[in-house]
Amino acid sequence: MSARVRRGAMAVLLAGLATAGCGPATGAAGPAGGTTTATVDPSPEVAAPDAGVSSGPWPNPSARPVDRVLRTGIRIGADELMLSPSTDHIVDIAWFDTGTGRHHRLPEDENFRSALGNGDTLPFFEVRERPAPDGRLITYGFASAPVARATIAQPGYPTTTLSVAPWGGDATAALFWAAREGRSLAADVPAGQRAICALYDRAGRELARLVLAEARGVQKGG
Repeated sequence: MSARVRRGAMAVLLAGLATAGCGPATGAAGPAGGTTTATVDPSPEVAAPDAGVSSGPWPNPSARPVDRVLRTGIRIGADELMLSPSTDHIVDIAWFDTGTGRHHRLPEDENFRSALGNGDTLPFFEVRERPAPDGRLITYGFASAPVARATIAQPGYPTTTLSVAPWGGDATAALFWAAREGRSLAADVPAGQRAICALYDRAGRELARLVLAEARGVQKGG
């Protein structure tokens, strides 16, 4: 077999593996002091389930999800976190079982905690997180601004660049998410050691920042 033919065959094989989803693990941690980014499916739509499997309904009928439900690429086993931007800046979540094609809840979702912006710079700014079984923090948030980039930095941990998408197609607000390393916002951490979420516009200007500390009066589960 000639070198040209062998190179062509290898290219076809690699393309097939990428199509099958045999890429890097989602949310893999970077080296200390570096940056870690959640791996996200390029399509925001729910992938079609296996042939012969009917997709289950969204588990919270009162959430009134908008037409576009976002895939995050964040997985616990076969379950992928889905975000549904509803009305009045409320985000509903569900998990998509990639094996059965059904949406469902996880009991551990009651462990989500919230950090809230004070409204001085943005009317709406919230970050929510819960621990994953592998030790990462599953994090998502929203802001009423056209965010181009979002990061979370915490002393002693890699800085995380979050994935960003418009709020249900509305470019004046944004959702952002990642699976990251760090200390929980509910942990007893000194103020100078807490994580900070920063939002930036397309020109690289900082729009707002939020110290990730649990808001008082936020009940378990939100």
